[in-house]
Amino acid sequence: MPAAGAARVVALEGGALEGLAGRAQAAVDVAVYRDGTFQAVPHQWLAWSNGQAPYFERDPDSERDSPVTRIAAADRLLVDVPEDGGDSPSDEPPGLLGTLIVGDGDDARTLYLLARPASSHPAPKRLRQDPLRLRTDDFELRFRDDNLFQWGDFFHNGYTDADGTPRNLLDSLKLRLSAGVFSAGARLTLTNENLDPEIRQVIDGPLATLVYARTRVRVAGLPVLKVHNFLVIRDRGVAVHARFRLPGFAAAVLREPGARVTVDGHDLTGARLRTSWTGTREARVDGRLDADERAMVDSPVPARNWLWFDTGEGFAMLARLNFAAGFGTGARFLYQDDPTLDDGPERFPGQMPNVGFALDRIPFGESFYFMAELDFSEGGPGALAEARRARPAVRWRPATD
Repeated sequence: MPAAGAARVVALEGGALEGLAGRAQAAVDVAVYRDGTFQAVPHQWLAWSNGQAPYFERDPDSERDSPVTRIAAADRLLVDVPEDGGDSPSDEPPGLLGTLIVGDGDDARTLYLLARPASSHPAPKRLRQDPLRLRTDDFELRFRDDNLFQWGDFFHNGYTDADGTPRNLLDSLKLRLSAGVFSAGARLTLTNENLDPEIRQVIDGPLATLVYARTRVRVAGLPVLKVHNFLVIRDRGVAVHARFRLPGFAAAVLREPGARVTVDGHDLTGARLRTSWTGTREARVDGRLDADERAMVDSPVPARNWLWFDTGEGFAMLARLNFAAGFGTGARFLYQDDPTLDDGPERFPGQMPNVGFALDRIPFGESFYFMAELDFSEGGPGALAEARRARPAVRWRPATD
């Protein structure tokens, strides 16, 4: 559970909220009962497509069966759950649509969905321009050259020097797309320095900012790849969705295409890393690979999994990964820990550490979908267990007629 006074943001799928589909979002409020009144709490509906992605009007492949202003079964509801819980009313209020019970036992909190105008809450701009960066009260990620794929400095409020000066955690994001051009031996490698995503739409809300970006890749004059990225930026984390497809005609040009995605940390000596698929093995950043780390390298990454990274100095991250579609060929785990190893593109020498996954064979004509949900915290003892419990049980009780 969070510390006293810290609120939880709980994400719910609209399909679980029986009886709400078709209602106007603006006519549904979320409240807690406190001091004899129903007091509104921040919430936000995320319009979802009929597929696996958030809905954006600027995404040509995004479809849904109802207007974005009305709740659909696939939509998500974000709710900021107060820690104090509130009281219990003696009678059901007028316009009650149902109650949400969040958590169990003494930690359970009751929220009321009411048929009344939705409360208004500030919608901060978490994606900033000039220069391009993600900025919340909890973290900041800067981009280079106004490019969403060119990650620069990353700061988190808990990770500072003794005098409180923010310390940079990040070297770079490394994207590599490689393939033989007309033959397997003549390979071409594109990195994120060759990719220039176009931000097509930004939606700001009280609990999240949604961003849609599209990247086109051409080889030998042919449009061989189009990557759609969807970001859900929360105050304490980011979810990244990626959808792409190698068209069948690209097989006329490309041979044995593969991809690699890693994140290179900046001088994170002493940090520890665990994964859901490597058991009790733990990697520690110390400039060399021990037996456990060598056993982790190249291990198959399951379709649904998690990865925990803790600096031990005020920053930790739980990454939940979901290879949702098209990854029948499987991914393998990449881990480098070497202060002298050159593995560009990067800003600082060495890999301390460089962590991610590789896809050695990408089939043609198949659609791929990948999601990574990154939740940030200050870490410390017990933080992993707390982070994995951060999605409490939620029960929905429709109002009785």
